[in-house]
Amino acid sequence: MLKLSELRDAWTRVLQAFDDWIYYESAEFGPWTSYFSMESLRDLTSRERLGWIYNMRDEVIPGRVEKCRQAGVALEDFMPYMPDPDAMDTVRSMMDLNSIIEHSMLRMSDVFDTMIHEYSEGGLDEIVVSLSILAETEEDIRNHMSMFSSGFGKLKALGLELPEDLT
Repeated sequence: MLKLSELRDAWTRVLQAFDDWIYYESAEFGPWTSYFSMESLRDLTSRERLGWIYNMRDEVIPGRVEKCRQAGVALEDFMPYMPDPDAMDTVRSMMDLNSIIEHSMLRMSDVFDTMIHEYSEGGLDEIVVSLSILAETEEDIRNHMSMFSSGFGKLKALGLELPEDLT
């Protein structure tokens, strides 16, 4: 038998995981995205550019992926508490969306690997295509992330309350 306190605890874990992810996006990842443009990279020294590329690949992107994964795990843990097939479908679609986003983030890491080689071989002009791929991938990630609001809206209709910053 489902206990209301267990449902509330699982919902709190979902909300906390998404809150942590949103915080990481704005505080840890967001500031580094200004270098997705050639103009911003031109203001850096060669050493700073390489430092940015390595930092994105080795620290920032893995941290971002981890926050995304934690949200996915929280959704998986939440699934058993869904009261009906519609709620289960909503959570399942949110889990699928999470997986799509995670794979896109991992592709970004691959682009940074490519950028290291391109930059080492030919300098700043060689990474133009990679920067475009990063910008397109980031736009795709943002578009997918915005779709979570629909899932949260459906869950809210089931009576699960959301903090105002997630609605």
